[in-house]
Amino acid sequence: MNTDKGIHEELLYSYINGYATDAQIEEVMQWARENPENMKELETLRRLNDESIWNTGIDMEKSHGQVRKSALRRFALWSMAASVVLLAGFSLSLLFFGKARHNAPISVHAPLGQRTELTLADGTLVWLNSGSRLDVDEGFNRDVREVNLDGEAYFSVTENAEKPFVVRTKSYSVKVLGTEFNVSSYSNVPEWSVSLVKGKVEIFGGNDVNVILSPNMKAEEIGGKLVTSEFSDYDALLWRKGILSFEDASFSDIFSKLETYYQVSFKVEDSEILERHSTCKFMTSDGIDCIMDILLMGENLSYEFDIDERVIRVR
Repeated sequence: MNTDKGIHEELLYSYINGYATDAQIEEVMQWARENPENMKELETLRRLNDESIWNTGIDMEKSHGQVRKSALRRFALWSMAASVVLLAGFSLSLLFFGKARHNAPISVHAPLGQRTELTLADGTLVWLNSGSRLDVDEGFNRDVREVNLDGEAYFSVTENAEKPFVVRTKSYSVKVLGTEFNVSSYSNVPEWSVSLVKGKVEIFGGNDVNVILSPNMKAEEIGGKLVTSEFSDYDALLWRKGILSFEDASFSDIFSKLETYYQVSFKVEDSEILERHSTCKFMTSDGIDCIMDILLMGENLSYEFDIDERVIRVR
């Protein structure tokens, strides 16, 4: 990377990976706006970062936590600082996998504005969304396969007919044998939902609720009741790749999602603003300032971000 452009590459890597402070995010955005070449370079680095995270393989037995040499060669243009970031990103999955082998209790948390991918002891893949926590009790995969979720997660469950996989949440539990599905159940958000991609799941809980979902179906809690419907908005699951996707969504829904991701609150000058709709996609690593700049573009609206109070005022 060119170092004569008025910004340190370590700062760019912090921004791309979601570690930058609000002040640092503003510094990066100001640098990107100064020159189209700066914005192009930022976009290139961001795409390389996402590709490296999703395509870099890890050999548990041979590498002992090191990124494969072939992957390092592919991204030789990255500095040593970038390599440290990539290794740190994988360390959580490695640590979890190693402990899970010994049936120790584990708690994994995805920081705000970031996502975490991990592999359970039975081979099940889990993607944790921003601000989510997954707890695995002692003895997982010994007699049963049960996990507790607070937040949103996508599961690709390893099939085992003798040991059903159960996800317990604040409202209901989801039982499967081998399938792929998305669960959204944040403790501080009233909504609850399950979207089934493959296989079959059983939802059970209070008041003798027992619902079976087939592929391309969704169950969500509305007015205290579990309601099922068809599911086709697979863009909503792009968060696994660090993408927030909205299809003709109201500003009210978009603001609500951003509040969950970035631990901010929105104050609007006119309630009419909340009724506006938008179809858009954002990289979560862009940061809240960049997202707001794009979202409000052409809307004849402005915003102010009170960093101390974590409040965004839209007018």
